[in-house]
Amino acid sequence: MGTVTVTGALVIIIGWLSLVEYDNFSESKKEIIKQKIKSSPAYIGLIALMPLGIIINMIGTLLGLVWLIIFGASLIFLQGIIVSLIFWKWKRWKGIFMLVAVVVLGVFIYVPLFF
Repeated sequence: MGTVTVTGALVIIIGWLSLVEYDNFSESKKEIIKQKIKSSPAYIGLIALMPLGIIINMIGTLLGLVWLIIFGASLIFLQGIIVSLIFWKWKRWKGIFMLVAVVVLGVFIYVPLFF
């Protein structure tokens, strides 16, 4: 098994908690959520942050550009902060857990800037 990066850990935590939370809803509530996402550009943009961040991060890794890697990871970090604040409304403990985890991992994203 390879190494786990900070960006990978962010993707796993955000994706896993989001999918677990979504899976807890009934089918009718899931359909309402899908329709709400389809009709809101803000939600579409929020969802797009992770794939865009992953692609930018991968391009930065291939080219060896630290600023591009950090920019891609920052997009994922931003999504984690926003999603944790959304979770805060439904299940406070999941929102707090995700916010703390994302902030702690986010600190490690910016460590290369200081060296």
